[in-house]
Formats: sequence, structure tokens, C-alpha cells
Amino acid sequence: MFKQTLLPIWSLIFGLAMITTANALQNSLLGLRASIENFHTASAGYIMAGFYVGFIAGSIFVPNWIKNVGHIRVFAAVASLASITILLQSAIVTPWFWILMRIGTGLCYAGLYIVVESWLNTIATNDNRGRLLSIYVIVIWASQTFGQLLLNVAPPSGYGLFIIASVLISVALVPMLLVQTPSPTISLPEKLDLIGLVRTAPLGATAVIVVGFSCGIIMGLAAVYGKMIGMDVAQISLFVGASYIGGMLIQWPIGKISDRQDRRLTLFWVSLVACAVALIVPYAHAIGNTTLMVAGMFLLGGFAFPLYSLGSSHINDQLRPEQILSASSGMILLQGAGGAVGPIIASTLMEWTVVDSMFYFLSVAHISVALLALYRMSSKPPMVVEEQGSSINMGLSVTSVVNTEMWVESDPELETVAEVIEADGTKAKIK
Repeated sequence: MFKQTLLPIWSLIFGLAMITTANALQNSLLGLRASIENFHTASAGYIMAGFYVGFIAGSIFVPNWIKNVGHIRVFAAVASLASITILLQSAIVTPWFWILMRIGTGLCYAGLYIVVESWLNTIATNDNRGRLLSIYVIVIWASQTFGQLLLNVAPPSGYGLFIIASVLISVALVPMLLVQTPSPTISLPEKLDLIGLVRTAPLGATAVIVVGFSCGIIMGLAAVYGKMIGMDVAQISLFVGASYIGGMLIQWPIGKISDRQDRRLTLFWVSLVACAVALIVPYAHAIGNTTLMVAGMFLLGGFAFPLYSLGSSHINDQLRPEQILSASSGMILLQGAGGAVGPIIASTLMEWTVVDSMFYFLSVAHISVALLALYRMSSKPPMVVEEQGSSINMGLSVTSVVNTEMWVESDPELETVAEVIEADGTKAKIK
């Protein structure tokens, strides 16, 4: 089984692990270093938001680059640029320069994930696609957790951690360039009508935006928060890493439950729980209980991060199969917009009010999803559960911007009824 499934794509999985580890390390490192350098909290928010601005740009431009020069050249180019931007941030420590570099880093990471995902999608077959996607998501979650632990390897005030992040990306490049698998092709996504997407599934679109808030704030500002309240590096790495572990462990059962009932009901109670657990951290901070703070982050990640899977699945439940491609691009744009705006709002609140306001903002954001879900359930009849697609557990770095046509294999036997596994993992029956 290992030879049939993993051996042909070991270079892709290895490269994915390296770049995801580097990204998780860099997110928290920049937050810590910004606090050490006494950047304004709002400046830290803009720095973290820059990544999502670049990621959105990359999701738009990179597919065209791949079409022109191929996967391998694009991967080599953006990996080299990502490695450079990380090193430059250690040399020039000013907020405006870091914002520019984060935009560049986001664009590069969009390219890296697009290459890895589209390559993986092309290699996958109907017999192993589910296993490959599961491995893909597991690698992302595990790498993100490991990246947090690397904060303890060297002091964040020096150059060491920047160098480690740069080296990880460079190492990811080596096997990718040596792999013998033929480079896949990619076509440009359809032009997306975001307004139409939001009108079709306003609840799903709102959930995707809010999970963008969560990702941008937790991945970018949680380390800043930890530093501001006096945590040491070891405590911060555990504090932030707990959210990743929670998302990894709780996401699967939530997805299974959503497949067995009205997806809007799952969105309602998951958002409601996320709203409540977001308040655990500031409460624990008030009473000085660090263990409870870590537990709160575990629960916050466990109930906040799955909203992307739930929102994505709910959106695809409402679409015709031919609309899935544009919807996939639209969802990453919505999440990227949330990831760009969330840290700016949260960091501004932290600077103007109290440090715990980032969690209050997350609580309010999630209650808005719960209220919208409640309204939609009261105003629109539920979809028959059997007509819903299957939920798929998504890692925080899954881009959903690759061409979904790569998941469809031409087969004359599938003319009457075909099960098409979309790029986001949902299933739709075509008659």
C-alpha cells in the first residue's frame, strides 16, 4: 500500500511538510519579533494582514505563470523568492518593509501550494484519491504544529529562526526539482462572480470570511498576545500550537456530524461553541491560569478552524457541478479577505482598548455566523441530507485555488451518473 500510494509522491509530501513548517514558524516568529522591537500592535496587524493580501494576489496570478512556464520553474522561482523575503526581514527590521515582504511571502506561498496541490491532483486516481487527500491534510496540520515547536530552537531576537525558516523552504525545493513525475498541466480558473456566490450561499460565505478572521488573528497575533501578557517563548509555542492540535483532532468528528444533519444546524452550534470558548482565554488570563489559557486555545482552534470545511461544504451543497470551479477560487478570495482584515481590526482594538480584545472580536465574529445560521434555518427549508455532499477536513493552508477539473477523470462509463470529487473534497452527482 505504501509503495502504491506514497512512494510516487514522496517529494511532494516532503516539500509540503517543509514549506508548511516554515510558514507556521514564520507567522509566530514575526509576531514575537515585532513585540521585541516594540512595533505598535496595529503595525503587527498590518504585517500579518500583508500575507493574505499577497496570497490573494498569488491565487490570481500564479496559475497564469504556471500555464506559461510550467510547474517546476514556478515552484523553483517562488521558493527562492520566499526564502529571500524571510532572510531580508531579519536584516531590515522596520514595519513598512516587513509589510512589503509579507505581501511577497504570501504571493510565493500561494504559488507553492498551487504547484503542490495541482501536481498531487494530477497524480491521484479514483482508487487512491481519498487516501492521498487525507495524507495531505494530516501533513499540513502536523507540520503547522511542529513549526510552533521550532520557536524554542533559537532566540527570536536573533537571526537563527529566520535562517531556519529560509533553509526549510530551500530544502523543500531539492526533491521537487529532482522528481521524475511528468509535470501536470493547469488551465486558468473561470472568472468568479463573488456577488453571485454570496447570494447563493450567504451563510457559507460568511463562515469562510470568519474563518479567515480566525486564521489571520490566531496565526499572526496570538504570539503577539502571548508576548504582551508576559509569556516566555516555550509558553507561546505551546499556546499557539494548542490551537492547531485542537483543529486537527476536533475537525474530523464535526465534519462527520455535518454529513448526517442539516449543515446549517452544524454551522449554528459550532459557531456558538466557538463564540463561547473564545472567552476562555481572557478569563484564564484574568485569573492567571496559563494551563486554562492553553486549553482555551485548544478548544478555539477545534471549533473555529472547522468553519472553513463546513462553509465550503455548505456552499457546494447549493451549487451546480459546473459552478464548483469558480466557487473554489471565490472561497479562497473570501478567506484571504478575512485573513487580511481580521488582524488589522484585532490589532487596532488591542492597541486602543485591552489586549484581550482580540478574543472578544473573535467571539463576536462567531456569534454573527450563529445568528445568520439561525435566520437561514427559520427562513429557508432544509436540504435533504442525502442531497448534501460529503464534508472534507481541510488544513489551514489548503488553498482551494487549483483547477477542480483535475479531479475529474474522463470515462465513457460515467455518462449517466458520475461522482465527481471536487478540489475541495465534496461530491456532486451529475445526471
